[in-house]
Order: sequence, then C-alpha cells, then structure tokens
Amino acid sequence: MMIALISIVLSSVSCKKNKEAVEQPEEVSNIKKDIIAKLPGQFPEGLAYDKNRNLFFLSAINENPSIAAIEYDGNAKSFTNDGGLKSSASFGLEVDYKNNRLLACTNNKKSGNVHIYNLDSGELKHSINLSVLLPEDSKFQANDLVVDSQGNIYVTGRLENCIYKIDSELNTEIFLKNEKLIKPNGIVYNTKDFLVVSLTNDDSKLVKIPLDNPDSWEEVQIEGFDFVGFDGMLYNEKGNIVAISKAPEEGQGFAVELSSKDNWSTAELVMKKIIRRSTTVAQVGPNEYYAVNQDWKDRNGENWVLEYIKL
Repeated sequence: MMIALISIVLSSVSCKKNKEAVEQPEEVSNIKKDIIAKLPGQFPEGLAYDKNRNLFFLSAINENPSIAAIEYDGNAKSFTNDGGLKSSASFGLEVDYKNNRLLACTNNKKSGNVHIYNLDSGELKHSINLSVLLPEDSKFQANDLVVDSQGNIYVTGRLENCIYKIDSELNTEIFLKNEKLIKPNGIVYNTKDFLVVSLTNDDSKLVKIPLDNPDSWEEVQIEGFDFVGFDGMLYNEKGNIVAISKAPEEGQGFAVELSSKDNWSTAELVMKKIIRRSTTVAQVGPNEYYAVNQDWKDRNGENWVLEYIKL
C-alpha cells in the first residue's frame, strides 16, 4: 500500500456526517424558509453548517474560489484565505468540531487535494495533494470527505474510483481502489467503524465499507426506493441517512431519508421529498435541513439559494 506524508503548513495565512446518531442544535428562531446569498460566480457544490456559529459554509467551483460563510439573513462573506496557492475549486466540505477544522475537497487541473482550515479564522493550515498516490492516473477529483472518531479523514476520489485516507498525523494512503468502485461520491462515517458511500454512475449503488477490512465492502440493499445515487449525505439525530438525489424531471431533485435495522446491510425508505435540483444537504435542527440549489446551468450566477427542507 502506497503511503506518503504530505503536509504543507502555511504560517501566513454537516449536522455531521461522522456519527450514527448526531446531537443537533436546538431549533434556531431566525430560520427562514429559504436563504438567498448574493455571491457572484460562486458556483457551489458543497455545503456545511457550523452549529456553534449558526452559519453555513459554501464551496466554490470557479476560477477564483473562496469558501463563503453565510448567515441566516443571507449575508455572505469570504471565509477562507488560501494565500499564494494557485486557485483550486472546492467541492465537499466537513466541519470537524473536535479538531477545530474546516475540511474541504479541492481540485485543479493536475491534482485532487484536501485543504484544512482553522475553523475560527479560515486560515489555511495544510494543503494535502492526494494525486501523488496515483502516478499512473491522469484524471482526479476529490469529491467528498468525512472524519472518523480518531481524526482520520476519508476522501472519495470520484474520477479515480478510489477512497483516500489521511490519518491524524496527515499521512496519506489509498484506503480502497477497486474497478467496481465506480465514481464514489457522497460519504458518511458510522461510529461502529464503517463507511457508507454512494457510487453514482449508470448502475448506482450504496455500499458499506468496513474500516478494518475495506476489500470486504458490500452493497446496501434498499427497500422501497429506486436508488440512482446520492450526492451530499449525512447522519441525523435518529441515526438515519439523509441525502440528496437527482430526479428525472428537469430542475428537480429529492431529499431522501433512509433507516436501517441491521447496521446498514439493508435500508428502507423513511421519506422522500421533491426539492429543486441540489447537490448537498446540511442539518440545522431536528428534521430541519437546507440544500444548496445547483442545476449546473449558470456558472456566473449572482444569487445562490439554500432551500429549506422539513422532513
């Protein structure tokens, strides 16, 4: 197994996905039905919620990306500072409260990376290039990520058909690469030491991957739902998975809630709700969520909507 230590320390410069049952903040009194943030050219993919500050982080897939912080009234400002690094489009985000970090998947033409920011200041602390682990590959996309109870980070390499691991000392390795692990996308961590990952492709699957034996991964059998792949995923306070899925109708998507009685060997549909086409979901309170609307049509759009969802 190829292992590398890549840690670039720069001195100048959701809900959670990592628990089966997540302690949620009390309902916030100033929640609006939808939040509209004016962020010209942000072109977001990832969304995360900081329950301690009552604000959202929104990623950016554009030429001059900066992760934005958005308040409930729609007030938005740049949060991250990447210093002298060349621009890297940001995708999936994760708030790591235990280690006071904001984690972000970032990508450019040559590499898929993880950026680690100080959660208080937005200062970039580490930039980790994952692509060096796959020197024979030519296409990379660090798509989504999650942190486990030991501080290890797991990252889906969507174009590489793999999952990377960054340990608590920032050593990197290929955690799992398999020709049948096609286009891994959304990812969550279960405290019983396994991952649940969406393979989003022409034959989409939800799979369970044990941390102690990743090669023994297996498909989660889902009852009552035609699975077409999840983008953003999280665990809610009930231990259920809530995720965003696409719909066949133009401009529409689904917010989906699944439950399991056997540690995610099987799952069943709890609820499915039609929403606008979206990528990622964040939880703000019991049964309350926001999804970032994204139909991939207007890269230069000025106003971006966080759609309120009640499940």
